[in-house]
Amino acid sequence: MTTHSHAILNMALLSKRGKPFLNAYAFIGAVLPDLPIFVFFIIESIIRKTPGHELWGSLYFTESWQNFFDIFNSVPFILILLGIGYYLLNSERVTVFAWSLLIHCAFDFLTHHDDGHHHFFPLSDYVFESPVSYWDRNHYAGIVAPIERVVFLIASIYLYGRLKTRLARWGLIAVNVLFIASYLLFFFFL
Repeated sequence: MTTHSHAILNMALLSKRGKPFLNAYAFIGAVLPDLPIFVFFIIESIIRKTPGHELWGSLYFTESWQNFFDIFNSVPFILILLGIGYYLLNSERVTVFAWSLLIHCAFDFLTHHDDGHHHFFPLSDYVFESPVSYWDRNHYAGIVAPIERVVFLIASIYLYGRLKTRLARWGLIAVNVLFIASYLLFFFFL
């Protein structure tokens, strides 16, 4: 799934009436697993000027970068955090944050074919190759991507009523417009 899909879906799943402050923790937990990939892109593409075919064809899969990505996608680490947040700290904020991380990993597990993470890092190097991909047309992205868009829109409609500020609501609308535009650009014009 795309990063913004993770964010909207996790906020919709983890929001609670009367506790809008939890949206921030759901949002951060939803995007944190993808942030290392943005760091990778900035360092390798913008700073080091690595060509795109090398960037995504080989460099992305090097052990050092994969380990960096996997730290933020490690289910064992997230479960430890969830246990600490729930049992030791009795913190709703930490618990929502950890659940959001876990939900992100679950959806990535199901929608990454040959670019998945070592979700059981550091206990195992196993990478599940899902039969479907959210972006690769060779692995049903033509079906998965529209489903992701529909789920995204439904989650956005649900979340809209739970957002308390006009800025948050306009932000949600802007993300939806950009998301649909990027989908049309990627799947119909590229």
